[in-house]
Amino acid sequence: MDLKSLKIFLRVCEMGSLTKAAIALGVTQPTLSRAIGSLEDEFGGSLFYRTGRGVEVTDFGKTVLPLARNLVAHADEMVTDIREQGKSPTGTVVLGVLPSMTQHLAARLFEVVRAQYPGVRLRIYEGFSDKIDEWLASGFIDIGILSRYRATRPQQEEVLLNSGLMLVGPPSEKPVPEQIDFHKLVGLPLVLPVSPNGLRLLVDETANRLDIKLNVILEADSLSTQKDVIQQCGCYSVLSARAVFHERQAGLVSASQIINPVLTRQAILTSTTHRPLSRSSREVLRLMHQVIDELRTQMGWE
Repeated sequence: MDLKSLKIFLRVCEMGSLTKAAIALGVTQPTLSRAIGSLEDEFGGSLFYRTGRGVEVTDFGKTVLPLARNLVAHADEMVTDIREQGKSPTGTVVLGVLPSMTQHLAARLFEVVRAQYPGVRLRIYEGFSDKIDEWLASGFIDIGILSRYRATRPQQEEVLLNSGLMLVGPPSEKPVPEQIDFHKLVGLPLVLPVSPNGLRLLVDETANRLDIKLNVILEADSLSTQKDVIQQCGCYSVLSARAVFHERQAGLVSASQIINPVLTRQAILTSTTHRPLSRSSREVLRLMHQVIDELRTQMGWE
């Protein structure tokens, strides 16, 4: 087995055609077929079967595919790291970030990375924690910022910020209390994330434990949608202070910290265990700490 053959296998999987893969790789089709045949002999199973429109990956090939991707990625990163010794890092670093953090973090992180490492390109995906967990597990992203609502967490996860959750509602001419008991959510028209979602699970479990039935009138898998409905339709939601920092400053929403019980959210910084981080990813991770520290000071984050 060699890396060239594995890369051929990956390209055929991607293109679904031996002919197209051979053209893309700049090799003859017999050369490509021999490489696939050599892998099949070594692995002891067929990787593809022919169809009228090309080839498709066999069930056996589907078990080989993630392992091959991982091995090729490791090898490519090793070569990149060796070449970059003594040089400024280059390459793409892929991030998955919570919607409540993106608006604060993305622009500043981009500025810092571009200034210090112009050869590094950021690719940022926005998503809720369950999706970011999936991306990390599959290796789709290198680094993630997500939420946790329980004390136990994997060892590689680092707590960046802690915050109590708030009842967020439309702007009010009257002063709103700084704190509000959880049971006073009863009867309010609530817009909450779609299950499965860590925040939604925490709210639902708390309501069940207190024998409270909540009036969830809308489920929205989008932070911007939740905030729009709060402002335009007079609804309420349970969000972190960071999620509505600018809206509160502009007087677009009202907010009270939920107590009895206090609901807490942790912002977590972690990285994929699917492969070792490249030098570029490690440097971006370091700069993310720097930017978070700046934001913590500027915005009074805990």
